[in-house]
Amino acid sequence: MEDKRSVDRRNIAAILLIVAGGLLFLETFDLVDFSIKHLVFNWKTLLIAIGLIIVVSSEQRITGYILIGLGVVFWIPYFFDYSIHLHQVFWPLVLIGVGLVILTRRSVHGRLGSHRSKTLNDDGALSTDYIDDVAIFGGGVKRYGSQNLKGGNITAIFGGSEIDLTLSQMSNEGTIVDVFTMFGGTKFIVPGNWQIKSEAVSLFGGFTDKRHIKPSEEVSEKVLLIKGLILFGGVEIKNY
Repeated sequence: MEDKRSVDRRNIAAILLIVAGGLLFLETFDLVDFSIKHLVFNWKTLLIAIGLIIVVSSEQRITGYILIGLGVVFWIPYFFDYSIHLHQVFWPLVLIGVGLVILTRRSVHGRLGSHRSKTLNDDGALSTDYIDDVAIFGGGVKRYGSQNLKGGNITAIFGGSEIDLTLSQMSNEGTIVDVFTMFGGTKFIVPGNWQIKSEAVSLFGGFTDKRHIKPSEEVSEKVLLIKGLILFGGVEIKNY
């Protein structure tokens, strides 16, 4: 599945590059009557291209549709000859877009742990089997002590949280965490012997594993899988 998504991303990126190159070729030889270069090398077109890549290669299709919609909205004045400035609509559209992302993520992924009790262990760690964290313009530290950690979802927008999983044990099927990070970051503190894999789509963001793993440690057969979208932000893995 991971290989298929990688191939999908490469294919859609390659198709977009070929189309862009073909259009510029037409302009170079005066086969069209308008400036294509202005259309191709433009941040509005970039939004649409990023949205297409997300829709094709990620489960976060709503985010992709929002980016495509934003790109189209900003192009409409150009084609219909009326004036609209970015500063007039930027923040309203950002707020609406972020709200839609949060609503859709909560409705799709929030069912995992929303109706399960979140009791505390004697050491103060959350005993729930599902991570559920939303950090907007802020954040904090959460410790989980589940002995059957199954997964969950994390949303970080202009903020971020530190998720401490050192007291947790993954479920027999492993653990899948869906992450959406925009202009923020999330830090996972995990045992050094955990296997970590990422299928998250990173756009102007990154995923880093900064653990110091001892050669003598036996690597767990279970896997913590990070999925989702990292947009202008980061996800970091560390251990003590």
